[in-house]
Amino acid sequence: MTGLDRSRAVDEATLRYLAWAFGRRPEVRQTSLFPSTKPERLVVTLDVEYYPEPVDGASLELRAYTNGDFHVSYHETRAGDRRRCRWDHHDQPHNARDHFHPLPDAGTDAAVDRNYATDLTRVIEGAVLPWVDDRVDALWESETG
Repeated sequence: MTGLDRSRAVDEATLRYLAWAFGRRPEVRQTSLFPSTKPERLVVTLDVEYYPEPVDGASLELRAYTNGDFHVSYHETRAGDRRRCRWDHHDQPHNARDHFHPLPDAGTDAAVDRNYATDLTRVIEGAVLPWVDDRVDALWESETG
């Protein structure tokens, strides 16, 4: 197996574990592991009941590879407006291996270098879920403030 082949091998065990873990969380409406339209991913649909009314959809999409690379995307829609951000751990020319692409469109030009744990489950616990919690809080504050 070449390095390129290894880098594209889906880490099924990690994604299966994360599907199980997300499935136990009350703010998760549904998990879809390796859906036919996105066969390398775990798609986590968040319950919009946790969001203020203008938000009509929120989800996470996770990709993990056996070489440790990963991509985690957050998607949010309201009134047809789609926003997204992304946590990445992979080699590329625009930033350090660990980096974050912020809202509203996860653009490469706005990417910020970060330092993530090497284990994706720890990245979910230490970076992604706290960010989602902060995002939901900020949305509620903007609605009531």
